[in-house]
Amino acid sequence: MAELSASRVPISPFRRAGASALLLLALTSVHHAYGAYIYETPWRLHIVQLSVPAAILITGALAVGWSKATTRLGRAASWLAAIVILAFPVAMIGVWEGGWNHVLKNILYFGFGEDTARALFPAPIYRLPDDLTFELTGIAQLPLAVIAALNTIPLLRGPVR
Repeated sequence: MAELSASRVPISPFRRAGASALLLLALTSVHHAYGAYIYETPWRLHIVQLSVPAAILITGALAVGWSKATTRLGRAASWLAAIVILAFPVAMIGVWEGGWNHVLKNILYFGFGEDTARALFPAPIYRLPDDLTFELTGIAQLPLAVIAALNTIPLLRGPVR
């Protein structure tokens, strides 16, 4: 009897979208908790209060979308999950937080100097790059958001399972 290799079993679009979105939410939570600690800015912890409910909503919607994929309820749940993923982890965290607050800030700072970076990223809200871990975890949000977006788009196309 031939065994089916794990590499030949297709991975569900629901799993791909969910895994990448939840990984992005976890990364940003760690990133903000680390920033809150090293910069003594507890207000950065707000992202955890937003990420946990978003993760619960995404997980629930994906579960319903997967289990009822060919029904109206399943399609609505898939769309709900996709919209939440694209709006919060992808756009707000990945593009805004990762792209604007970290990628662009680092390009301006290292490419054009402190004065240029401060023009768009004023103190005390923004910190100029001074901690490698904080900046790398911030930058990593952008490519992970791209992966999450690419993994989420199939949920909008039609019944999938």
